[in-house]
Amino acid sequence: MRLRQIEIFNEVYANGSISGAARALNVAQPTVSKILKHTEDQLGFLLFQRSKGRLIATSEANVLYKETKGIYRQIARLNNTVDTLKNPDAGKFRIVSVAALGLEALPKLIQKYREKYQDTQFIYQTHHYHDLIDRLLAFDKDLGFALNPPTREGIKQIPIGEGELVCIYQGGEFDDYPNRLKLSDLEGFDFVSIEASGPLGDILSARMEKEDHHFNAKIIAQTYFVARNMVGLGSGIAIVDSLTAKSQGPGDIKYKGFNPPMKFAVKALYAEERPLSKSYLDFLDFLKKNIEL
Repeated sequence: MRLRQIEIFNEVYANGSISGAARALNVAQPTVSKILKHTEDQLGFLLFQRSKGRLIATSEANVLYKETKGIYRQIARLNNTVDTLKNPDAGKFRIVSVAALGLEALPKLIQKYREKYQDTQFIYQTHHYHDLIDRLLAFDKDLGFALNPPTREGIKQIPIGEGELVCIYQGGEFDDYPNRLKLSDLEGFDFVSIEASGPLGDILSARMEKEDHHFNAKIIAQTYFVARNMVGLGSGIAIVDSLTAKSQGPGDIKYKGFNPPMKFAVKALYAEERPLSKSYLDFLDFLKKNIEL
């Protein structure tokens, strides 16, 4: 396999689609399709099968990915190093975050920072946590942000602040309750839960297990933001992070925290092999002083 074929294959594998790989590489979809088809023809076996609009990796592709992902990361690191040497721009920030921070919190802070430093440039994406880590390790992005991230080999963490899980509701369900709720107060209401909710879901699960509470989910949403919108449309109540609770969407959302609070950490992440420059550290200091959680 040639280097370009490895690059295309790894991006299609990671994104699960031709369109996602094309966006990540900033190339046209037909180019990705052509190179992928040529690669399969050369190899003599299929790498992906189509299912409901997504590409499902074959067993051969799974084996090949394990062999090529290290090569691809080295290529990405080399390309980014060359780009840095060609364009030593201290005012250029390459950032990735989980979706909850990308709804409003980080975009507002980026804009506020640019009002102060107008010559700065931001390249900003949102990804699921594991994809975020891959971007950092491949040096595709320099700085990441996540909520309560687990420790990961090769990744350094910097605390930014604390948020908490809150109950959101659209009607007057808890208007007459204290400012902080107990989990038992939520029993009997239609509940919107979140599928595969990650580290934040682990915090809630631990509290529910400790207090022996179980909610009957009427709707299972894919993300916290979808759950927020379902609640705004009158589907019930949900427990989400405080950032999502404050975001804009349908309905007049209200929210209350819990007693005792269920707190989570907001952390900046970067690859251990690529320490942050002074401009990034200055940006992080700005975030710590201005972020609203």
